[in-house]
Amino acid sequence: MSKPSTLTPRQRRHKKTKRAILNTARQLVEEKGLDGFSLREIARRIDYSPAGLYEYFDSKEEIIKAVRREGETRLSITFQQIPADLSYSEKLVEISLAYTRFAAENPQQFLLVFNTEPSSRRSLAEPVGEASPYQILLDTVQAALDSGEVACAGQYAAESIAFSLWSFMHGRAMLQLTFLRHFDGDFDTLQRWAIQTFLKGMQAK
Repeated sequence: MSKPSTLTPRQRRHKKTKRAILNTARQLVEEKGLDGFSLREIARRIDYSPAGLYEYFDSKEEIIKAVRREGETRLSITFQQIPADLSYSEKLVEISLAYTRFAAENPQQFLLVFNTEPSSRRSLAEPVGEASPYQILLDTVQAALDSGEVACAGQYAAESIAFSLWSFMHGRAMLQLTFLRHFDGDFDTLQRWAIQTFLKGMQAK
């Protein structure tokens, strides 16, 4: 049984409107990209005044950052939905496919996540953000190393493997969104083979 809300009617309306702004902003990003993104259009779609949006967000940039964070969260949730009973190597394959599938299904939000701001992490010595999809990839690689499914020497073994896998999946995602966007090919099969071959080469001898 759910607990009764402790929010006042005004707070509930504020929360509902803020959610409507973010949902509409995300839809607008997917439809038109950042070039077609405007507070005026968001306001028009939710039947609100452009000036009234500043009650919920300080600026257009703040809304864009919120949509970007939501994109990262959605990608993390996609990774978390991969079946838990798979081997770690199988999970890494499925993570890579989930990544490229997310890019294909949400191209503008994907580009917003990865093409608008640099990573806030500046070196391997710094921790990865807890909400980062990369952390899930890195944790899965570390689990594969701990279990003996893959082997790699060095202080940053997990990072080396995770970065290599990320390069595979991100390269395919970007190619399909740009140069190969009209090309009809069985990319999933090729990607599965590439990741499996890479991981097989990382197995302990």
